[in-house]
Amino acid sequence: MTSDEETIASLRFGLGPRPDARAESGPADMLRGLRTLADGPALVDEAADRALWAEVREVREARGDARSGGKAEETAFAAERKDLRHRLEAIQFASLARAAGTPHGFAERMARFWTDHFTVAVKFPGHWSRVAGYPDQAIRPHVAGRFEDMLIAVVRHPAMLMYLDQDRSFGPNSRAGRRRDRGLNENLAREVLELHTLGAGGPYSQDDVQALAALLTGFATGKGRFRYRDNMAEPGRFSLLGVRYDGADEAGTLEALRVLARHPATARHLARKLAVHFVADDPPAALIDALASRWLETEGDLSAVSAALLAHPAARAPLGAKVRPPQEALIAALRAAGAGAAEIGPDGAFGRKLTLAALADMGQAFHRAPGPDGWPEDAAHWITPGGMAARLKWAARMGRVLAERVDPRAYAVAALGDALSPETALAVSRAAERWEGHALLLASPDFNRR
Repeated sequence: MTSDEETIASLRFGLGPRPDARAESGPADMLRGLRTLADGPALVDEAADRALWAEVREVREARGDARSGGKAEETAFAAERKDLRHRLEAIQFASLARAAGTPHGFAERMARFWTDHFTVAVKFPGHWSRVAGYPDQAIRPHVAGRFEDMLIAVVRHPAMLMYLDQDRSFGPNSRAGRRRDRGLNENLAREVLELHTLGAGGPYSQDDVQALAALLTGFATGKGRFRYRDNMAEPGRFSLLGVRYDGADEAGTLEALRVLARHPATARHLARKLAVHFVADDPPAALIDALASRWLETEGDLSAVSAALLAHPAARAPLGAKVRPPQEALIAALRAAGAGAAEIGPDGAFGRKLTLAALADMGQAFHRAPGPDGWPEDAAHWITPGGMAARLKWAARMGRVLAERVDPRAYAVAALGDALSPETALAVSRAAERWEGHALLLASPDFNRR
């Protein structure tokens, strides 16, 4: 089936259409949307960030009081922990509402792509407060900018530093390292090389991992924020990919990161990853070549690379090559329903069971990626007996809510446009009850592929 430009923009490159909003009409429109991210309101701004960090400390103190106190202290701790959990869930609901309501579907997809590329999963309860603001602070401001700026923002963000144990990395010959008899932690350095830049199998060795780990010493946190700690930084000179950099020098380390961001292997690794995410699990070699070339020509200008992606003939290949992971499927369902922000939350029509709990059941809970390489892209990971059973359960529940607000035949057109197949349209129209029509649509290959 051939789909028009607006359908391709909404399904392949966006998060699905909304019946109450104009679809992005083409590459120029979609690229303009990218530039809105840097100036958009943050879900967790600096003030909210500080407040969350303060709440985490208060809960920790209350936990200590509860352990040594009596019933009153235990009750106070339980109440504070519950309140913090609700605050953090409110941010997740707000993230869903932002994605469900945005007129800039391509920009939101790109922001989500880069957030997954630089995955940070919640590691311990106190880590939540750092992770909550991570996308707004380290990713979204740079989606239309240079990759090297995003890389640097990520490597200096407390959420990433805590996730990959960078606070535990001491230069063995630094003042703090000698005093505490501590050494390097290679986690962050290894992931920067293997996942974030050059890619697995890239042109680096274990010596390069150790050199970057030495250069990154000093990158740490203080009071929940990034802080360069000279007393932890390893002195000396270190060779990374054949170039020597001064240790114990934040500026030198930042330059090493910029060089990695512009490297041909990074261009190739990220070009393939973009092509896999947006086009096919096994994308055309010509598309990868075009994206890598544009990356090198512009030194990682992400707007230029995005433009090359949208302009390539592969962008207009038939839809259906990719499977929507659960978060995308949920967001697309909310968009097709015209769901408003007030309806997405614990007291709305689309409450916890249909959103946060459903995502956990379907295997893609917020900030719970299985590892630093993020969520799998391949269809085989998501199309499994267990995965499909969870989707069918969600589709039935969502169908009952949707049945109260829209006819399933109209909803099917709103959700898929001219990508709705005659077979699926017929099945929806013949459903015995309205909710069954919605469930059939949400469980269909038409809806679950893009």
